[in-house]
Amino acid sequence: MNARSDIARQAGKPKAFRLAPLMVSFACVTVAVTTLLQLGLIDHFAIAHASQEAELRLEQLSWQMRDALDRTLDQATHDLQLLSALPDLREADRSDTARPILESLQRAYPDYAWIGIAKPDGKVLAATSGLLENRDVTMRPWFHAGQQKLVTEDYHPALLLGSLLPHSEDPWRFVDVAGPITDSQGKLRGVLAIHLSWQWARTLARELLTPAIREFGAEILVVRSDGFVLLGPNDLIEQRIATNSLKLAWQGKSGAIEERWPDGQMYLTGFSLTGRNRDRPGLQWAVLVRQTDRMAMASAHAFERRALWLSCSLAAALAIGAALLARRIVKPLNVLSGAIEDMAQAPADAAPATIPEAGSFHEAHVLSEALRHLIDSERRHRDALERMNAELEETVAARTAELHELVMRDALTGLPNRRALMQMLPEAMARAKRLGRLCGVLFLDMDGFKLVNDTRGHEEGDELLRQFAARILDNIRETDTAARLAGDEFVVILDMVNERSEAENKAKFLLSELTRPFQLHGGSVMVGASIGLALQQPHQQQDPTRLLARADQAMYDAKRRGKGRIAVAALDLENSAP
Repeated sequence: MNARSDIARQAGKPKAFRLAPLMVSFACVTVAVTTLLQLGLIDHFAIAHASQEAELRLEQLSWQMRDALDRTLDQATHDLQLLSALPDLREADRSDTARPILESLQRAYPDYAWIGIAKPDGKVLAATSGLLENRDVTMRPWFHAGQQKLVTEDYHPALLLGSLLPHSEDPWRFVDVAGPITDSQGKLRGVLAIHLSWQWARTLARELLTPAIREFGAEILVVRSDGFVLLGPNDLIEQRIATNSLKLAWQGKSGAIEERWPDGQMYLTGFSLTGRNRDRPGLQWAVLVRQTDRMAMASAHAFERRALWLSCSLAAALAIGAALLARRIVKPLNVLSGAIEDMAQAPADAAPATIPEAGSFHEAHVLSEALRHLIDSERRHRDALERMNAELEETVAARTAELHELVMRDALTGLPNRRALMQMLPEAMARAKRLGRLCGVLFLDMDGFKLVNDTRGHEEGDELLRQFAARILDNIRETDTAARLAGDEFVVILDMVNERSEAENKAKFLLSELTRPFQLHGGSVMVGASIGLALQQPHQQQDPTRLLARADQAMYDAKRRGKGRIAVAALDLENSAP
């Protein structure tokens, strides 16, 4: 007996009305399910809305803190540039001449804990309140870097000034801004430095976290690139953290996410990055603003409770109305839903089922016809989509492989690019560490490329770059890797080096090959290269960026010594000293 004849037979029997209690009960269950779904939707959207509001609030606080930090650093940089341009300071040779000018700026900006001028020999000529005058500051990083250009030095404790400055409830911490002072002939007269007290950042955080916001448990953290917390809750200050929000911030993104912190609690965290799109020398910190899930969702949970009572009252009213309509609606709908469920649960290779005709009332008949046509159409579309999907997957796979190759290769030379290098270097370092060997990095910068490019044209310059890259590749081992960073800069990864002398010999051999003439269309040219060598010891922390930076610095040392030579990173010289 099929479903259609069963419906007709039951409709012709007067005793069918005895099923009313069952249908009423079914209607009540239906209303209850509907109410629960309604509550679920309310809960979902209330939580989603509250979460969005909390994320937006935390993200905006992160932006405000980021902008406030950037403005202060911009102001300090601007003040230092103005001071270093003052004739009275440029020609000053006595402390009593320069000190009033420095103290005037300090009075205007009390967060400048110390302002001083160091002579080229490293002795402090003049300083606010006379602190450190005639003291030697040659060991301070800001002194060396500030002789060359305007620099900013990251957060650090007070070493020389700690015992001289007034006692503070919070420990003295500084951010340094320094730059050269030159006379009218451009000769270096000294280094001007501003020590910006970290109390300024603490004050900014307190001002942004109003009592109302602080009541809901919001906390501001300022984190360095190595995960070192510069500002935040007492239990995290000067500790290292690693969260997803911190990773996203250092990727240059801003926003807010939900994440679990090391204390085991779930937090909503807003994040942003300082120092972006700035003309000044960059100090970049990640700014995180976090709030526990429980506090962030407090208003949403209160709304949930009110919605629960309202929904229960509405459910009772709907149950009464639904029971009155259940007799006419439930039976044909059960037939149709049963057929659909059978189709959904049927094996993929089963014969196609059909939708029965439910004709107890006009609407049910129209619905059954519509479902029948819809399922037939769905089957046709599904078959077509399966064919299209198979073709699309093949196309996407092929295109993905092509794009990956393009992304990881330098278009001009065919060498791996910077992105590929930063994937291969950690692998080489890890491989060397496992076997207790050294991993070497050669940072090459072509000497004389600009002259060739300017005098012979860009086409000749491009050809020179291609030949230069090919010669590097021809003169290294198959296990080594050559990559082009940008312009005329290249990097070679020396895999599995036994000792420093081996790496130096490889560099010398490569340098000798690169000094041979290159044959271009317009004639032969000779260029050469400056090479910086840095080595990763097996016991050292795996830091590809730092290893590359050390090789880069060594290359610049080679250039300063006269180009066309090899320089070993200072740390590697120390490690190999007897």
